[in-house]
Amino acid sequence: MMDSNKNECFRTIFTNVVLGSGHHTYHTTMHMIVNKNEVPSGVLGCTITNAEIVDTKFENSNRKIINVRVDGKFEVHVWYLSNGDTKISKNIAKFSKVIEVENIEEISFDKESDHRSSIIAKINKGPAVLGTSLVNQSGMPTIAIQVEYELEIEVTGEVRLKVLTYLNNSQNEEDEILIPETIYLEEYGEDDD
Repeated sequence: MMDSNKNECFRTIFTNVVLGSGHHTYHTTMHMIVNKNEVPSGVLGCTITNAEIVDTKFENSNRKIINVRVDGKFEVHVWYLSNGDTKISKNIAKFSKVIEVENIEEISFDKESDHRSSIIAKINKGPAVLGTSLVNQSGMPTIAIQVEYELEIEVTGEVRLKVLTYLNNSQNEEDEILIPETIYLEEYGEDDD
């Protein structure tokens, strides 16, 4: 698109930008039931290993808020006393959390635009055991484990920048100068011209 001045015009640049980012700390209590023939009399220790993100997806997002569902899992190992012997129990714990962040660029998240957006998710603070206790749950001796972890996401997407450029008359006529003060940000795929 040319302006009235022959030496200036708009160029379109496609680039990826951060549309939104956020993190959240979660606290949860897990309940582990041990083998049927065992009655735990004390918890000796607990560790959590192999935490990982399994899947991420957009969920009910719009031009104001981006909702990202993060699914993941980790292994929980518990050592406990039962009838004077040390026992161990291992379980896989799964989580599914929705992180809500502000949609900075107000990009649409309809079905057509989702493929141009991507989610970077990570476990910012790995699951840590805050405490353990023995509880009676529905008549069953159960080990309760309090866990804390932090998830972080960053949503990126492709946008179109309209940049005003000028031909540089003092140098080679082919050279162009980009004027960054005149950047217009528009959602990719929408053309008002």
